[in-house]
Amino acid sequence: MVKRATLDLEVSPSPVECIKALRQLAESAGWQLERHEGSRLVDRFAIIMPMAQSARTLGLVVKDGPLRGLELVCWSETRGSSGAINIASWMLPGGHDHPLTRNLMHNWVALLPRCPWKWTFGEKSKIGFLLPVWRKSKNKFIKLGFDVKSKQWPIEAEEPWFGLKSGEE
Repeated sequence: MVKRATLDLEVSPSPVECIKALRQLAESAGWQLERHEGSRLVDRFAIIMPMAQSARTLGLVVKDGPLRGLELVCWSETRGSSGAINIASWMLPGGHDHPLTRNLMHNWVALLPRCPWKWTFGEKSKIGFLLPVWRKSKNKFIKLGFDVKSKQWPIEAEEPWFGLKSGEE
């Protein structure tokens, strides 16, 4: 039986940019995709009380190929009084340690328009400097094998993707 793992990443690019990068990788590999939209219940804290709120989700599911069943669902949620944090939730067949999944993640990050573990001063000011999101996001990318030092963007993927040459979008 195939091991499936979920991986939720707080990222700085928008949900549309995250989905677009995965779509480019899947299309270059010749995989069929299924797009879906929906909503998700998230908590928003107003002073000391959580309020349930609905967030719009965008998602892609890989229908064939060696990573059949891979799914990416992205949404933005407002945790405090203002500002949104973007979440990229992956359903990974074979887990995040599988070599093909690891290659996909590195190529996905390389295709993103901005560094996923860094936010601007304005974004941090609006969302909140004291949230643990900033450190947790970096730590998750470190566990995936990324070098998150300050001068490491843009990155090059470790191995080329199926039909995608390095630097091609």
